Amino acid sequence: MRPENLNIVIDGERYRTALSFLLADDGKGTFLFRALNSNYFVQRQGDRSTIDVLPPEQAQEMYLRLPHKHQELVAAFPRGNGGVGMDTPSSYDDEDERERLARQTVGR
Repeated sequence: MRPENLNIVIDGERYRTALSFLLADDGKGTFLFRALNSNYFVQRQGDRSTIDVLPPEQAQEMYLRLPHKHQELVAAFPRGNGGVGMDTPSSYDDEDERERLARQTVGR
């Protein structure tokens, strides 16, 4: 089972499954995501798919319970697991930008 492409506004924040990181799932229609703004949300599929925003602690608990992991723990929850300041994947990462930043750092 794959997540549905949803685009929903909750409390003034937009949550898009297509632009978010899929962290884990249960294989039955529950998908845990991290949005580009680092908020966490769960998509539950059924007759009508829903999105619920989760605090980081609850999201990490869910991540640990879900059997299918799509990201490592530190990449999924960098702030609480020693990932602050580390490179974490982003939908906007691309090879050209990494090379440009590497050249800029070497030139200092």
